[in-house]
Amino acid sequence: MNLTKFSLFKLSTASAALVFGIAPQAGAISLNLSSGSWNQTVGGSGIVYQTVASETQVRWGIPPDGGGTNQTSGLGFTGVGPSTFGLGEIFQVGQLRHFNNVILGGTAASAVNLSLSLNFDNPVATQSFNLNLQIEETPNQGSCAYFSITPCADKISISETSLSNPFSVAGIGYTLQLLGFSLTPGGVPINQFISQEGGTNQALLFAKVTAAEPEPVPEPATLAGTALWLVAARWAVGSKRKKT
Repeated sequence: MNLTKFSLFKLSTASAALVFGIAPQAGAISLNLSSGSWNQTVGGSGIVYQTVASETQVRWGIPPDGGGTNQTSGLGFTGVGPSTFGLGEIFQVGQLRHFNNVILGGTAASAVNLSLSLNFDNPVATQSFNLNLQIEETPNQGSCAYFSITPCADKISISETSLSNPFSVAGIGYTLQLLGFSLTPGGVPINQFISQEGGTNQALLFAKVTAAEPEPVPEPATLAGTALWLVAARWAVGSKRKKT
């Protein structure tokens, strides 16, 4: 790596850290809380948006026995409380639950947006992101696409367009990178949540905040060449004036 570019990158990263109120080597970003709400459901029948305790839910589908909302399928999101982390470090965004109940074919949703809000305590700032989740509710017969205890498990994933989310605080650029789901706090996040049929399954959603890449700057040789060109141009103009 060019030493000049490396120095500028270190300066940018340090500046980004200081905007969040931390020293480059120590301290952490302070997240006060996260929250979310559902919107723009694609497909599905009997769509219901509701809040149960601290969980925001979207429900869909028609149960074969004509049961109520609790018998439909859907997703639930619960935010997290205070946490601290450094730039580039993984942190938990919230908890996702999939209500994987049996519903009639053709009544399942295929996608939905999660409006995610992150409230930072240091500095005082709130950022919102509209994340698209893809829903693959599979037929409960024949060969299952995913490992299934009871035929057939479904899959929830984050759309590729929602994995990288730029934002800025005090004029400094950052990126919220969604890393995916894990069943445990210490697990490796992956961008798919396989939900077993016939029950409520949960996974944790993880992300990290990174500093935006610094703007490219001219190489020292380019700057020197430009300076020489300007000097030559001024000399040429001066010579022309003397001759006239």
